Amino acid sequence: MKRIFEILRERNKTMLTVVINTEGSVPGKTGAYMLVGDEGRIYGSVGGGKLEYFVVSKAKELMDKKVCCVCDIDTADMGMVCGGRASILFYYADDHIGQKGADACKSGRPYWLMLPLHKGRADIIYDIEKDVYRFTDDKYYYEKFNYDGIVYVFGGGHLARETVPLLKHTGFRVTVIDDRDEYVRLFSEADDTLCTDYDNIPVHVNENDYIVIMTRGHMGDHKCERFALGTRASYIGVVGSKAKTRYINEKLLSEGISEDQLKRITTPIGLDIGSKTPEEIGISICAQLIKIRSEKFKK
Repeated sequence: MKRIFEILRERNKTMLTVVINTEGSVPGKTGAYMLVGDEGRIYGSVGGGKLEYFVVSKAKELMDKKVCCVCDIDTADMGMVCGGRASILFYYADDHIGQKGADACKSGRPYWLMLPLHKGRADIIYDIEKDVYRFTDDKYYYEKFNYDGIVYVFGGGHLARETVPLLKHTGFRVTVIDDRDEYVRLFSEADDTLCTDYDNIPVHVNENDYIVIMTRGHMGDHKCERFALGTRASYIGVVGSKAKTRYINEKLLSEGISEDQLKRITTPIGLDIGSKTPEEIGISICAQLIKIRSEKFKK
């Protein structure tokens, strides 16, 4: 959404299209966004193929009228064999929502994007009482953003330099923590960086946050794991060999950490995709966090 808001802030004439409901088998999923200008699709996708071609054409048709509406589409009418229905919201957007959205993304606070289904102006609202991941009513379509936690990456080495950009590109907020100032300075794309001794980590981690540990050695990993197990993080992943994992686990057990507590730690980290290189391992880590995020916020 950050990129969508940036584009809306920069342009004067744009249609924001959203898949707000689907039935059966359709190429686009609920919550898919696409921006359309005079030149056609600008950014995003509502699923591609004939459905997207129709949405782009319809958006260009509505653009001059500066109206918003909902169009119910039966893909069978387009000759598509998937046999489904999709409700698409067309909203004539302006720089107002682009600026408010950009400010919301920058703030890092959870917010709701509120889009009128027929008449009215889109808005960004905070602290709404309705805490439903995605829903519609008879006047507005709401969707919550920035609702997830922060990924705390401990260690700013070569693997982190491959992983952090991927996490950012897929919508995670990331804080990189290392005990070497020259390393944390390498992560300009991170939302935040912190140089601190691993013996005293001044970070408050909540139940929606993730912890990824990839320090330069077993001493750093041990300290960060001990810290992580004292938090409510929804995910604790550690990079390391079987030998290092066994060594650290034995050390933590000797310090009073229980076997049940150790089960909170995911190691080896990432999805098993046969990754070997730092680039591939970074992809596997990112994929695992995407999977966890998706499961966390299923309806």
